[in-house]
Amino acid sequence: MRIRSLPSCVALAAALLAAGAAADAPHGKLIETRAATVVTVKAALKIAGSMGGRSFDQEREMTASGVVVDSCGFIMMNSDAISVPRFFRRGNQQHDFKVTPTNLRVIFPGDETEYPAILGATDSKLGLAFVLIRDLKGRNAAAVDLTNVVEPKVGDTLYAVTRLEQGFDYAPVCDEAKVVGHVTKPRSMWVLQGGGADSPHPLYNADGAVAGIVIYQEGVGDEQGGFRPFLLPLKIATGTIERALKTSKQALEEAPKEEEKPAEEKKPEEKPAEEKPAEGGDK
Repeated sequence: MRIRSLPSCVALAAALLAAGAAADAPHGKLIETRAATVVTVKAALKIAGSMGGRSFDQEREMTASGVVVDSCGFIMMNSDAISVPRFFRRGNQQHDFKVTPTNLRVIFPGDETEYPAILGATDSKLGLAFVLIRDLKGRNAAAVDLTNVVEPKVGDTLYAVTRLEQGFDYAPVCDEAKVVGHVTKPRSMWVLQGGGADSPHPLYNADGAVAGIVIYQEGVGDEQGGFRPFLLPLKIATGTIERALKTSKQALEEAPKEEEKPAEEKKPEEKPAEEKPAEGGDK
């Protein structure tokens, strides 16, 4: 019988543990079950105003990630992507310009159709914006299950399902974030660390239960500090989502309908010119 050396046994045990950990890793399962809720939002941004004594008026395209939070086609996204970023509005850093989003469209994974949408509501304190699709055209919008909830605690490893950019085929990825602390001001939130801390995505535990929504938050008081990611408890986020959905549905009812492109006019058929008999010909 062959006796393995101690280093060999340690290496073998480490390899077995690593293999077991890889088998238990939830990344693949979460991508499979949650990726359909992550969509892409596009818009044309009209940016006008002045900065540093210079005026400007321009328009540019914006692409951002969004999360479907209701199957009616209701999407939550980072408000900084379609408005004046909040860090521009800090303290004395006041800038006289305005950002107006127009021509909002939503793209679902695996569907090249761009679904027209409206900006239904925003929450400047949480840095969230809510977009409502005008017409789903009969398709199903897979939404985050906000009833499957787990209470996070310091030390937990949580998971976010996001998507890469268009240049990488909007491929879904699953990243990790760790809960490293808790704050009570300006509200109860969990301090996050890791690549998965990206607003406004939900964070899941290994079983797929929602632990909360990632937001970027600035502190309060004289020493505010910069913006950093936090996990907003779902009970707070859910109230915000419900109010925003009600406001957005009302806004959609009041919004003017999209102008339909007029049908292409057909030119009237030209009648052939009446032939006149040649001069001197038979009548």
